[in-house]
This record gives sequence, structure tokens and C-alpha cells, in this order.
Amino acid sequence: MKRLSQLAALLTVIVMTMTVSGCGSSAAANSIPTIRIGRTEVFSGFHMDQAVLNEDYAISQSVIEPLIRTANEGCSLEPGIAESWEYNDDDTKLTIHLNPDAAFSDGKPVTAKDVAFSVKVWKKGPNYGASYQGIASTTVKDAHTIVFNLSSPDSSLPAFLSYSVAGVVPENFGGKSEAEFWQNPIGAGPYRVESWSTDGDIVLRANKHFYKKGYPKTERIINTYVADPNSLSLRLRSNQVDIVNQLDSVTGSSLDQRMIVNVPNHVTPLLSFNVKNSFLKQKKVRQALSWALDYDALVKIGNMGYGEVPHSSLPPNLDGSTMASNGYYHRDVKKAKELLKGVNIPDHLTLIYPAGQVQAMVQIVQANLKDVGVNVELQAVDGGTWMASLADGGFDLGFFNTNSQSPDLSDPARYVVSTNMMFSQMDPTELSDMIERYKSTIDANERHELVQQMDDYLTDEMPYVVMIDSMVLTAKQLDIKGVDVMPWSTYYYDTISR
Repeated sequence: MKRLSQLAALLTVIVMTMTVSGCGSSAAANSIPTIRIGRTEVFSGFHMDQAVLNEDYAISQSVIEPLIRTANEGCSLEPGIAESWEYNDDDTKLTIHLNPDAAFSDGKPVTAKDVAFSVKVWKKGPNYGASYQGIASTTVKDAHTIVFNLSSPDSSLPAFLSYSVAGVVPENFGGKSEAEFWQNPIGAGPYRVESWSTDGDIVLRANKHFYKKGYPKTERIINTYVADPNSLSLRLRSNQVDIVNQLDSVTGSSLDQRMIVNVPNHVTPLLSFNVKNSFLKQKKVRQALSWALDYDALVKIGNMGYGEVPHSSLPPNLDGSTMASNGYYHRDVKKAKELLKGVNIPDHLTLIYPAGQVQAMVQIVQANLKDVGVNVELQAVDGGTWMASLADGGFDLGFFNTNSQSPDLSDPARYVVSTNMMFSQMDPTELSDMIERYKSTIDANERHELVQQMDDYLTDEMPYVVMIDSMVLTAKQLDIKGVDVMPWSTYYYDTISR
């Protein structure tokens, strides 16, 4: 779920490099000195509401931990800073009991007042704040107990309290200004920040005050940005890094497949249609282009076989995931041409995508759309330009990946809304209404039916088309343990060991 108006400012910040210092040093007994992680995504910084990509979430939550943890298989929740939680009878109050051992990396205990302050921080965020507006107020019962008073029943809230953008921060930012805090953050996660850079190294040291005894397993994490996936692969082969994240399929296919971490298909590479374009504003045009795509080729050639053809507008492999009721799109050139009859087709459309990635995939899209009379100009751009163009609506067709970030089935639909309908600039009102109805009911069957309605609505309106149900590839040295990738491409750093 993401960002909109804040993205342009964020991407300006991405060119900056920031260095911070911290205190403390010791990890769990018998911990190993250093694990090196390589990433192909820039880091957006620790400001939780400005998180953009999966890498942001993993890094942020390792420092600023949320209240609740997600179990490794991604289907359930487990205690963390919140030792336990329970609703009242009508699900309008959620009581959180804090782990008395939870402490920030400066040694100060996490209290209910810190959580109450954190809620205010979450709610004011322009990108993710909507997910927490249902918390009408908080009541601090004692140092380790807080009640969230809800404006209406919301049985999905605990899942969103496990989301990295809902990390717990010290009351009043620990006496710092907000800007100072995000540059030098303090959290109750397994690591503290030694130094960080958006497009360089992020150095994390073990938080000796971490509540989970015996963790983290590693004293120091160094996370390095390498723009070229092939260069990152070479570093893995030569033992310069221990783990690599967000690998493209071509690079992944060249590795010893024992290095690839086992994770189910969970991410949906998609093609976003900008409805500000008069041609793409027509629903039948968006549907036509979706019928034109060769999904088998996108999987087998475009993604080197890592994945399967899509069955839904929402990511797969969450517990209870839906499939489009009338079936999803498949290659049907005849149907595509029929829908385009009488339509004034422009000379060309521009498709933007991140340079160095998905080249085969976008070439297939280009060839497929040419088959139905639509010429596509491919435009490879750097990561910052790519995200800025998507956020500002400065594109015709845009490549993007999306997945869930929590076990809640409405999570990916909420993400669609918060990204301006996956950057399509389409009116989000109808989908937002479905999400509000979902949040206000506790009936499991009704909630599932509402998610099915969301899926079918997106499949009919087509703000975007899912090209593949895929995985985001993570690879590691064979002796590295504890890299348990969840169905949204992130994993906890504190379990990593050798």
C-alpha cells in the first residue's frame, strides 16, 4: 500500500545519503559476526509512511518493530512487542498487552504511552494513515496495557498492526524533532542503526535490549545496494554476499537452484493503464489489451518459468485467496480486435519500466499488443524516474509488482486504493466502499464474499492487468539458515544464522 503525493518528495530524498550513530553492541550469545545482504532496490528511508518497496519493509521492521509479528508461513499472527491482544464482545475495543521485556535500542522500556503516540504517527500518514483511521482513540490502562477504541468493528486490525508501517516509536520521538528521528531512528526491533544510505550500505547492529531472548542470531547486518542484478549474482557466487533479495528471473535461473529460497508464488507483475490517456480511459480498450497478452509466454519466456498464469486481480497464496468468478484473461486476439473495432488507436503508447529488469517480459507485451494494432514504445528508466512517473501519472503503460503485506485478504485491495488504483488514476470510491464494508463485519463468509467482489470488480474495470502469478526470488549461500521468506517477499533478520 503506498504513497501518492509523498512519492515525489520521497524520491528527491533518495539521492541523499545519511549517516547515523547508535549505542549498544551485544547480540545473542554465540552469535556470528556479520551477514551481508545484497539488494537491487534503493531504500526509501526509515520514515514508515514513505515506505515504497518490499526492501523498505524488511529493513524498517528490523529496527522499528510493529506490535505484532506474522508467523513465517504468512497465514497467522504471533506475539511480539504485543504479548497478547483481545477484542471486547462487539469488536469495538481491542486491548493490547505489551511484553514487559520490550525495550527500545537505547534501553528505555516500551510503554503504552509510546504505543498511543505511535498510533497518532500512523494515522497522520498521507499514504498509510487510512488503514488506522478506525482507531478513534486510545486509552492507556497502565504501563503495559492500552485499549484501541474503534469507530466501528474491525476484526482485520491485528493483521495491520503487524505491518511494518505501524512500527512502535518512542513518545514524542524520544525528544527529537520528527525529521531528526527519521534520520536517526530508535525502535524496539532486533537491530539498531549504525549507518544508512538510500543507495549504498545500511549497517545494522544487534539491539542488546531486544525482548526476544537468544536473538538476533547475528551481531551485524550489512545490506548493500547493487543496481545490476548480474553484478549482485556474481557477488553471491564469489561469497562477497550471503543473501540477495529481489533477483530477477533471468539472473535467478543462472544460479545453483539450491540457492533459491523456497517461497510460493505470491507477487503479481502487472501492467498499469493510465486512464488519463483518452485511449486507455475506455474500459473496453483496457480489456482488449488484457485479452491480447500471451500469459503462457510471459511465464515461460518472460519470467523463465518462475510462476504460473494468473487467475485473479489480487495476489495468490494468502489463506482464502480468491479467483476471478468468470475466469481471468487469456490470449484471445480475436476478442481483443473485436473490442478495438471503431476505436481511434493512437500512433503509440509508452511503457515505462525499471532499467536492467523485466526486458523479456516487456518485449513480449510489446509484440502482443502490436498483434492487435497497438504500437508500444518501451522506455527503460532508472528506479527513481520510474517510481516518480508512476506516482505522478506521467506514463501511458507502467510495469509494477505488487503483493500483500499481511495475512489479511483485504490487504492487497487496500494497496490498490492507496496507490491511486495502482497508479491508474482511476476513481477509488467503489473499491474503497467495499473495503469499508469488509472492515465493519466480523462474519468470515461475508468477508470472503466481499474480497471476491473486490477481485471481480478489478477484473472487470481493469485499472491494471496481472501478467503472472510469480515469486520474488531470494537466494542465499547454502550454509545460511533462518531466511524464512513470507508471501510478501520479506523475512525477519533476527532469525538469520550460519
